[in-house]
Amino acid sequence: MSLQGRRLFLLAGVLSVVWGVWPALGQTDNFRLPASCKLPFDAIATKPDPARSCGNCGVVSSDPKATAASNAAKVLQSEAKNNFCADSSVVTNVDLAALRQMQALSKQKGWVVTDLASRDALRSFFKLNRQSIGEGSVVRLKAWVLNAHVSDCPSGESVNCETPGFASNDIHIPLLDPTGDRTQDECSSVTAEMSPHLRPATWSELDMKTPVKNVVRVTGPLFFDNAHKPCAGLKRTAQDGAPFRSSLWEIHPVYAFEVCANTDANGCDANSNDPKVWIAYDKWVETHTGSNDSAVEATGEKLRNATECSHPAHTGAGGVPAQCPNNAHTKSSKDKKATTAQATAP
Repeated sequence: MSLQGRRLFLLAGVLSVVWGVWPALGQTDNFRLPASCKLPFDAIATKPDPARSCGNCGVVSSDPKATAASNAAKVLQSEAKNNFCADSSVVTNVDLAALRQMQALSKQKGWVVTDLASRDALRSFFKLNRQSIGEGSVVRLKAWVLNAHVSDCPSGESVNCETPGFASNDIHIPLLDPTGDRTQDECSSVTAEMSPHLRPATWSELDMKTPVKNVVRVTGPLFFDNAHKPCAGLKRTAQDGAPFRSSLWEIHPVYAFEVCANTDANGCDANSNDPKVWIAYDKWVETHTGSNDSAVEATGEKLRNATECSHPAHTGAGGVPAQCPNNAHTKSSKDKKATTAQATAP
């Protein structure tokens, strides 16, 4: 048995025991952050967390046909999606080309599979700007927003405890190359996701007030969304399936979302720390609230107002609550610093 296979077998065994006794422990495991973690957008976060009843690793399938190995891999994936405590003292600027290069290398390494027994190899594997980056590394990306819309609204997603409705699910943001325009095919895009956990009220309006005249800058940790497949090329074909993207490497969850003050993308330096160049979305949108303001569009209005989203038929999780094997929500600052040092080693 390969090393990856042994890891998956051992993890599946441990988790099968956890799931076997879970009903006796109760059906909830509230979402929480380590005591040493300061939420990156704490000043504007919605508190208490509207999605706090969904634990840090969401749920796994309760279907008897679901394998322990698949459930174990899903737990690790959900844990990575809920990484709100990555070290932001080192932020690496990336572009779409770099994320596509990371995708190509990931394919070569055999990572484009539905289930990964371990996510360790995804860290610090790619050299960029004198840094080694990978899953968990905090990056910053300048791009056009193609649209913003709620994802998995009718049924919910496992990381969000399969709870339907807008407030319980991610806001999915396809991002386009800033050297082009917003007419680029979605298959050329990369993705950012705003988690429902503690999501600022202004961020929850992004689908209804999407910047369409100004490029944005998105900051957050990298996540490898191996549950999906990328498009075959930069133009959509019949063989490509949603969600369309050119790379499985995405920013998830979003830590910061800024809008450039200049409508000319060339005048928006991705490296600038000037607050007159990059304006936090919650501040920028205050000046773009009118229904006739051409700087914003309701790009996700159709999905938000769909009956199954605005009035979901059921609530609550359909799966079994999952316990994080890595205890990401209780890691000490020492553990976090050790992980950060590994992720940013040259």
